Amino acid sequence: MRRIQKFGGLFLLGCGFLLTSCGGGSGRVLESISISPNPALAKNGAVQLVATGTFSSAPVTVTPLAVDWSQSPCDNVCDASVPALIGPISVNTAGVATCAKGWTGTGPVQATAPKDPNLAPDTQNVPIVRGTANMTCE
Repeated sequence: MRRIQKFGGLFLLGCGFLLTSCGGGSGRVLESISISPNPALAKNGAVQLVATGTFSSAPVTVTPLAVDWSQSPCDNVCDASVPALIGPISVNTAGVATCAKGWTGTGPVQATAPKDPNLAPDTQNVPIVRGTANMTCE
């Protein structure tokens, strides 16, 4: 009888560990990301951006939220004579957005993070939440 009780206790402990480690215990998920300032104005070529996450349960908001910042798409706003230019706006891992030298205009900046708050911001092939803001370079 003691063996069955011991096994049952270990089984319940193992199930609780799996639920907690896989994020199944709380059900807390990231619902949205906002970026501030929005719109952002870079008069001197750079601006500090901050991401805020809104979650399904407490703590409901987290600032700053760890995100994966991405550069704006080049589309039709890049100078074809500068092939090294990826996009007119780039954002480093600290959230500092920088305008390409000599470029003026407005473009998007983007922050992404997994819905599961237990995963790193750059985790691939998982459901993500995306936030965007407009940045103007003068």
